[in-house]
This record gives sequence, C-alpha cells and structure tokens, in this order.
Amino acid sequence: MRFTRREFIKTTAAGGAGLMVLGRARPAWAFYQSPALKKFDSAQLLRGVGPTGIPVAVPDTVQPAFTKGLHYTINISEFSDQICPGSSPLGPTRLWGYDPTNALGDAGQLPKHLGGIIVANRGTPIQITFRNNLPPTHIIPVDTSIPGANQAQNRTAVHLHGGLVPWISDGGPFDWWAPGGLSGESFLNNSVLNPGAAGNEAEYFYPNNQSARLVWYHDHAWGITRLNAYAGIASAYVIRDLAEAGLIAPDGLPDYVEHGGYEIPLVIQDKIFVGDGILVADPTWPQALSAPGSLWYAHVYEPRLYKLGPSKLALPPVSCVPEFFGDTMLANGTVYPVAPVEARRYRLRVLNACNARFLNLQLYVDDGSPDGITLNPKTLVPTNAKGPDFLVIGAEGGFLKNPVLVPSNAPFNPVTLGGSLVTAPAERWDLIVDFKGFENQKLILYNDAPAPFPVGSPTNDYFPGAPKNPTITTPGYGPNTRQIMRFDVGALVSPAEPALAITTATRMPGLEPWLGVEPSATVPQWFANPRKNPFGATVVRMLTLNEAFDQYGRLIQLLGTNVPAGAGFGRAYTDPPTENVVAGATEIWQIANLTGDTHPIHFHLVNVQIVARQPFQVGNFNGVPNYIGPARGPNPTELGWKETVQMHPGEVTTVVARFDLPGGLPFQVPASPRTGGNEYVWHCHILEHEEHDMMRPLVVG
Repeated sequence: MRFTRREFIKTTAAGGAGLMVLGRARPAWAFYQSPALKKFDSAQLLRGVGPTGIPVAVPDTVQPAFTKGLHYTINISEFSDQICPGSSPLGPTRLWGYDPTNALGDAGQLPKHLGGIIVANRGTPIQITFRNNLPPTHIIPVDTSIPGANQAQNRTAVHLHGGLVPWISDGGPFDWWAPGGLSGESFLNNSVLNPGAAGNEAEYFYPNNQSARLVWYHDHAWGITRLNAYAGIASAYVIRDLAEAGLIAPDGLPDYVEHGGYEIPLVIQDKIFVGDGILVADPTWPQALSAPGSLWYAHVYEPRLYKLGPSKLALPPVSCVPEFFGDTMLANGTVYPVAPVEARRYRLRVLNACNARFLNLQLYVDDGSPDGITLNPKTLVPTNAKGPDFLVIGAEGGFLKNPVLVPSNAPFNPVTLGGSLVTAPAERWDLIVDFKGFENQKLILYNDAPAPFPVGSPTNDYFPGAPKNPTITTPGYGPNTRQIMRFDVGALVSPAEPALAITTATRMPGLEPWLGVEPSATVPQWFANPRKNPFGATVVRMLTLNEAFDQYGRLIQLLGTNVPAGAGFGRAYTDPPTENVVAGATEIWQIANLTGDTHPIHFHLVNVQIVARQPFQVGNFNGVPNYIGPARGPNPTELGWKETVQMHPGEVTTVVARFDLPGGLPFQVPASPRTGGNEYVWHCHILEHEEHDMMRPLVVG
C-alpha cells in the first residue's frame, strides 16, 4: 500500500503534526561522521590516469566473435586502496571495483579506485568480457526489503551511461549476473555474444558510433545499484573522434591525456569513512566492516532523521534511506587531493559521481588562512579572490553548439537555483580553465550546493564554523563538503601553447544533428501547443515525478504518467511498462515534478534536447498542469545534447528525443523476454531514489 504525501499530511494534520507539501523534515544532528582528515596533505596528490595513477584498460589479444573491433577483459573484484591521507590514522579502504586484466604500462599494478578507464575511438567497436569475482558478502549492509535486493549480494550489471548500445549490452537492472552463473531475467548477453562464457563472465558490445564525449560505466544491478556504485564499481569511458582531434593543433585545445597532454579527468564523490570507536558511535554497524578506513553508509531508517509515514509494519533493521550524503569529498578516488599544475590552459573533464549530492563548482584563491577559505559571517559566501573562469565547451552529449563562459565565483542562488556550475549526480562538464596569471597561488575547487537540492539541510553542509551543523570541523581538516581539491599553480615549464581560438562565438564541430530546431534559450512559439511542433514529434507524453510512503512508512520516490495509479500517479518499476515507444519515433515528454526535490532524470539509449521549463500549481494537479508562470528555455550550458536533466520542484520540464536504436550491428538483437521489445529504462540518478523506486521501463519496439 502506498500513501501519497498529500494523504499523509491530512492524516497527521488531524493529530496536530502537519507537514509541508514541499520540503522535508531533516536531522538536527549527524548520524555518524568521518574522522578529522587533513585537507590538501602535501603527499595526497590528485591521481592522474595511467601507470602511476588510475589504471587505464588496454585491449587484449582475444578476437571478438562478431567484429574486427577491440576486446577487453575486465574483472570486478574486491580490493583495498589507500584513498585517505597517509597522515591520517586510517588504513586502506575496502572497495569493490573494476580491475582490467591489461592496463596501460602494467607491471604488476595493483587495483585502484575508479580503475578501468577506457579510451575509445568513434567507429571502432569494443567487446568486453566482464568477470564477476566478488565475494558473497557485501562491504555495505544490504536492505533486503526493497525490490530486487533479496537475492545474491554479489550480483552486478554494467551500464555504459550515455552509450548508444543494443539493449542486451545496456546493463539494465534485470541484466545482472552473479559469480556462480545465476543471472537476471533479461540477461541474454552471453547467449548472443559468447555462448561459451564461463559462469562468472558477461559479454558486452559497444558500437561507439557517437561523437566525442565523456561517458562512464557503472553498476546497475536491481536492488543494490546504490550500494555497488558507492562501494566503487564505476569508471570513466572517453570517446574520441576526428572533429575533436582537429581542435588541438590549430585552435589550442589541450592535447589528450593519453598523449601526455594537459587534459585532466575529474571524478567527484562524497563518502564517509569508519574511524576508531565506530561500534560505540554506531552499535548497529557490522563488526566485520569496522576496520578504520572502511566505507560507512547510512543503513538504519531512523525516524528522528527521516520522515516516517503511516504503517503497521516494523521498520527493517537494515533499511534504505531517502538520500545519502557523505561528509568527505574525493576527486579521482582520493580524499582532498592537491593537483600541481602549470600556469597554462587545461581541459577538465568533470563527472559528478556522488550518490545524491549536487555540486555548485567554483574556484577561489586560497587566502592563506588555516582553512584556505574565509566566509562572510552573515552570508557564508567566500571573501576570497576569484579563480579563473570556466569556458564550458561540452556536457554529457558532447560539445555544446557554442562554448559558454561561466564566472567561477557565483554562489548558489536559492531563487534561480543557479550558481557557477550547478552539477547534478551523473552530469558531466567539458571545461577549459586557464591558470595563467595565477602563478605561485593555490586555487580551491569549492562547492556550496545544498543537500538535498534545492532546499537543503545545514546538517549535510560541513565546513568550519557551520552555524547549524552540530559537527565541529577544525580549519584545515574535514569533515568538509565545501572544499573538494586544490590546484597548486606553478610557473609555465612546458613549451609555449598556441593561442586559444575557441571562444563563445565558436561553432563547435562534429555535433550530432539537432531534432528539427537547434536547442535555444528562447522558448519557441509552438510551445503553447506542443502537438504542432517543428521536431516532427507525433507523440506528446505527460509524465510525473512523485513521492509517497512505502509499506513500512518510508519515503519512496516514483515515476508515473498523468493517469492516477492507486493513491497517486506513481508506479513501481515492475509495474507494466507505460513508456512504449516505436523505434525511430520522435517524442516530446513533458515531466511534471510533484515533489520537493530536484531530480536528475537520466534516459538510457537516447540523448534529449531540453525545450522548456514552466512552473505549475502542484497542489491541484489532476493530470493536467495549471501553469502559474511563463516558460523559460534551457540554461546556456544546456544548449546541447543531454541525457541527465535537472527537473526542479513545481515545474514541468519539456524534452524532445528521437528513439533510434543502434544500427549496423553484426548480430541479431533478440526481444526482451520481460517486455517483448528493446528493454531500456529511465530513472532518477539520485541513486537512493532510483533504487526505491524511481525507475520505469523504456521499451522500444
């Protein structure tokens, strides 16, 4: 039985415990905190990629069965890695992650967090044999009460996030497999691609017929995605093409990282680490996971911390939570690292890989104070000098149509929900940052986005002097979620770089064709009647983002249509598919957010163009929005292809997509035994939302 939030309000209001429809009750204290880890330890350098950093996978000699492409073998294993500062009392961290059999410059290289980076070329397909070597017991407590989680704890599924791939290689939730040979209902990988695969192996095929972009691959197993990703099962996947290469010599784009160029991938995460005395601070934490340096994750649904709805069932002792926010920031798998850079231009490839935390990325000059950042005591905004601005040249779907210059010192604005670079989980940026003029200075990559977004709780915002956070942070140490890493700028020692010809007036090359009209910040005239549109769309869907309570009274998030389904509009992932799409069709989706959170909605298979956002009256939504303000177009940094879209509370977000399946495959793609078509999904990429249960099938047939 599900209760809508509106029904719960009526019930509790009668007893004098009314709640607001938007926003939510938040803890007045923190459940458990990491030890005080030193920020920017001189020995804690940002990990690069390659033989001495994050392992880069390289092909092996196996000949793929169907193509003349490349073959990789990648293990999924448990290992330990020292990701906390060596000056801390914390030992290595137990992790689950990818470990390529062959790595660049491999000479007995040990597995590392975020290992298995793949660099692919457009038009050169890749086939990968993944080997699941995970032990039977998870390194995070598992809640078996949510759908799909009451099965083997070492199941995994590999999703190429942003990839145009056949559904059997999409790594959907039912595509999981376990070391002993058990597999999910939709697992057809091996029967099509490698019938002779071993019991712990799964075969995936990636065509790479996409323009240059940063995608990534991570776990997507049903019921344990949030735990597997938090445990470390994620890595980067870079697609190169000739249009991108053509920008390097004449236009001054920094050369590729694999060529030794000035390109830096930045994968940002937040975590909590176990310290001494964990079993006293958290008696419910398993003793087997209590070694200092281990990952800690919220595993009890504590009614003092999270809103609880009506229920006659006792809460499970190990339970999912509405969202998880860490207190310690990592970049490239290391805690509060330092990156020595030259006073020259760099290309930063940024991924927000947090479970739930949004980021508002800014750059400030370290002012030499004990914490490096000094805040205005009234506004809590840094008084530091600003760092170099961001020239944004791309997002998830490759290059923007024109670069956008973004000031690096814009704090989060709770009215516009903007800032410098507001980045939701799974969103990516392709940035050019010029450190020239900042010689011998230190620059702090800073974040002040609220958690949850956009109306956060001060108890999830960690920094020295935080007025409403009971956790005391010592300047220069964590817990601190406002400081991510530091760039130490030295003199220019490399050869002089060519002038940068890429400006905000540059028409970026190699873009995928637009649908009908180019993305524009101006709302098109047809928007009032989207059935008459320049995209050739024949279907307009009204969909909804919903929040309710599950059978235990826990908060649950759901996707749905605009047709009631029980008490509200939300539907479970396993309910019959409603987003059944004809292959090749162009559709307009208008998605009404009935919740208090901004949801980063991720679409498998397709990239979308954002058309508009428009406020509507949430309280009287009956399937048709009652608009209460004008529509606005996408932000300048969204004027390109997207596959993860921020959808704000009380707004209808309109996107358009063409549901093309990957073509020219060297094998026949069978229909899904579950859905009868090509089985993909769309979901919220706040992983705790996705898992419980904000995900729906997307069936293309």
